[in-house]
Amino acid sequence: MNYFSVSSIFIFIISLLMGLIVLTKGKDRSPSKIFAIFCFIVSIWGIGGYNFSSTQIKERAIFWWKIATICTIYSPIFYAHFVFEFLRLKKRNFLLAVHFLSLVLLYFCFFQEKLFFGNFTLVFNQFYCIDWTRHKSLIFFIFYIVHYWGILGYAFYLLLKRSKQSTTLSLQQIRYFIFGSIIGWFGAHSIFLVVFGFNFYPFTNVLIGLYTVPISYAIVRYRLMDITVALTRTSIFISVYSIVLGIPFLLAFGWQERLISLFGNQWWLAPLITSTVLATAGPFIYLFVDKKAEAKIFEEQLRYQNTLRQASSGMGRIKDLNRLINLIVHIVTRTVRLEHAILYLDDPENKRFIYGAKRSRTVRFKPKQIIERNSSLVEHLMYTRSPVVYEEIRQRTQEFGDRKLARLEAELKELEAAVVVPSFIDERLLAIIVLGEKVSKKVYSDEDLAVFSILSNQAALAIENAMFYDDMKQTHEQLFKAEKMATIGTMADGLSHQINNRLHALGFIAGDALDTIKMKKNLQMSPELKEMMVDLEHALTRIQDNVAQGGDVVRGLLKYTRKGEEGFSVIKLEDLINAAIEMTQFKIKPGAINIIKTFGADVPSFQGNFTQLQEVFFNLIDNAYDAMMERKDTLGEDGYKPTIKISADYNNKYLKILFEDNGIGIKGDDAEKLFTPFYTTKLSSKKGTGLGLYVIQKLIEGNHKGKVKYDSEYGKGTRVDITLPLQRQ
Repeated sequence: MNYFSVSSIFIFIISLLMGLIVLTKGKDRSPSKIFAIFCFIVSIWGIGGYNFSSTQIKERAIFWWKIATICTIYSPIFYAHFVFEFLRLKKRNFLLAVHFLSLVLLYFCFFQEKLFFGNFTLVFNQFYCIDWTRHKSLIFFIFYIVHYWGILGYAFYLLLKRSKQSTTLSLQQIRYFIFGSIIGWFGAHSIFLVVFGFNFYPFTNVLIGLYTVPISYAIVRYRLMDITVALTRTSIFISVYSIVLGIPFLLAFGWQERLISLFGNQWWLAPLITSTVLATAGPFIYLFVDKKAEAKIFEEQLRYQNTLRQASSGMGRIKDLNRLINLIVHIVTRTVRLEHAILYLDDPENKRFIYGAKRSRTVRFKPKQIIERNSSLVEHLMYTRSPVVYEEIRQRTQEFGDRKLARLEAELKELEAAVVVPSFIDERLLAIIVLGEKVSKKVYSDEDLAVFSILSNQAALAIENAMFYDDMKQTHEQLFKAEKMATIGTMADGLSHQINNRLHALGFIAGDALDTIKMKKNLQMSPELKEMMVDLEHALTRIQDNVAQGGDVVRGLLKYTRKGEEGFSVIKLEDLINAAIEMTQFKIKPGAINIIKTFGADVPSFQGNFTQLQEVFFNLIDNAYDAMMERKDTLGEDGYKPTIKISADYNNKYLKILFEDNGIGIKGDDAEKLFTPFYTTKLSSKKGTGLGLYVIQKLIEGNHKGKVKYDSEYGKGTRVDITLPLQRQ
């Protein structure tokens, strides 16, 4: 055994393992399969190289040279085929031509041995090798030029050409692949130098196996062929133990004569002791190299990944939603050093995701404000529940030409997203985090994506907690408002009494003053004084009228706040509606809205609690008024007249009261929550407590055994159907 045969064993082991890893760990894709075949061909060449270099029997050496030559013919072809697939180029005719040429070469290799190989010569006193100088075979020379300069050169040219047009990820993949390929190409040419008569020992043969190192790095760092990070440890293991096992072999076979001269018949102790020491130290060397290699490769990533893990664990303590989402994008952008980061929050009412917070290194960057729920991006995130990488989607789009992937690619490009990370709570997609490119232009590794997934899960929990805290805060505010309203209701009797006393006093004073003026009107006075007396009389009359109206308002408010302890009685619809309208006078100015009553006097009376039903229709008028004012302010329609129509229909058992307004209406998602306590659709929380419709439902369905039905169209108006039994149940 000699150095060349030992290096051939190394080539066999390394290439075989690389092929197996690519085939089993990579995704089921054409480039991975073709590269695996290429690795297996190189591995078989290693077997041939070992056998023809470890024997001095010429016939056996020639046989193994033929086996190695088969691999020498097909390895450039499959290498070029992989490049075509990797770059997604259609070169079918080219491949057919070179495969046909390979068949011609195989014919000469097996059936025209002398014509193809020429002579074999013992070189370096170790193994037989083709001696092209003694029989200059034109066929062999054509094979060498076409395969190792033509086919490989063309593949290299395509890689270099694409590298000038590629983005970050593809560029890094191509660079490392070219670097590894050049290493292997130089290794292969060491034996060709001997074939063509150069007296240079093929020490660089080992480079054929070492081409896997930069390609492994590209696989680990830049997701070349989508192979997992396990390849790092595999490569390190192979490298360490190749050295551990290779050094004793080199001592035993390469330096045997020198060892004999140094140690005599005990020369074998040197490789034995060396192998024992290295075998013992091997595991420790492997662990040390593995730790150092990973620390070096992922030095920056490990730094910010640890920071992100620490940040994710502390997010749950932040209760303010706005502060939380701004903190998330700030931490991610600063720690990972991104061009920008954007966070979108779920808006279930409008079925979309709205812009929540951003962090950008450029002032001019303007994020998209809305991501629709039916977009390709949201559908993809809901289906995969994992981060989506723009470069991978772009490559898959080019590879498969799928329209859905093309739409997804376009959406990611519009968002300027390098990676999009979803935040899920159970089945709900709560937030979408859009990450731009790294400032360093390095790509996102699988470990990055894993850390971002952890961060997004923690962010989802923190966001949900903050939302829950906000909801609870609003609920407490509504409860406080409701409590204040209840307190005002309790005080209403006393307040009404005090206000009525003041109003009566004002009325009496105004009346006395009017009587005095009327008595003095007939007396002689100057025209100026007489005109002043007329003005005073008019002013006092207005005071009396407003005192009377104020008394009506106070009586209406007093009726509204009383509990209705009188119980059920016979009620006429006309009296009920008029009483409800009277109650609204303290809020709605006369003439602000039109109330049209289309029911007649023939509507039958029914049993009910007058005060409670008065409250029901007061709430309906109040809600309709707010909705109509919102439409007036929002839509700005010319000639718009706020109108309420009240009609009735009945049979022997039930009375149906139809209440219609032409206000702004209710959005579809809001309709499902109308009767939820403290839920309000009004523009400002100051306008409503969210209790009105809840109270209406309880009073009609709970107390009066009736039914309430809402039908509304946003921008058109709302219709409320109230059905009451004509006989008390």
